[in-house]
Amino acid sequence: MVNEFFCPPTLKAYMDEIGFCTQCADFRRLPMEKLEQVVVSLLKPSRVPHVLGCRDTAVALAKHWGANEVDAARAGLLHDITKALDGPRQLTLAGEYGIILSAFQQKYPKTLHALTGSLVAEAMFGENEAVVAAIRHHTTGKADMDLLEKIIYVADYMEPNRDFPGVEELRKLAFTDLDRALKLGLTMTLELLNQQGNEVSPESRDALNWLNRKG
Repeated sequence: MVNEFFCPPTLKAYMDEIGFCTQCADFRRLPMEKLEQVVVSLLKPSRVPHVLGCRDTAVALAKHWGANEVDAARAGLLHDITKALDGPRQLTLAGEYGIILSAFQQKYPKTLHALTGSLVAEAMFGENEAVVAAIRHHTTGKADMDLLEKIIYVADYMEPNRDFPGVEELRKLAFTDLDRALKLGLTMTLELLNQQGNEVSPESRDALNWLNRKG
């Protein structure tokens, strides 16, 4: 766990650009209401409904499945905290945290917001390991995800503002069989990427293979 507050230069530059602040304040362990205000200020306006919808859906799923509702809310709020940064900035931000990226990550830097978001959640917002891990894996998933990781992945996929074929089935499964909901989300993602001619991340393949082996 990172104990020292760190505002990376790339994120500070973005904050300055949008007029958020000229100097980074210490955002560690903000109360929920203040955390929401800060997060909303850092998001593009078009992304705010999705993030708040993800937060609310994550809390509902946490309550249903017995996960920590506070962790679910904070992870839901912060899961897209670096989404506004473009690919080059994602690469630079990862470098500022000393992260060595895989070939896939370097080729598809727009997928890095989950990784960089988790780093920011830890170093800037002082979030706990459970919240950080859920943010880290909310886009690609991974093998043997824990309950909160599954909840944030599924909530991101099915929150009320999402509208695509299969989302209603996913919403039903989310409250009856979370693993099946996770599997459906991963399967649809892989199918879409294949149709688009894009590569699938190794973590997503590992996640789906693990679920298939589990049965």
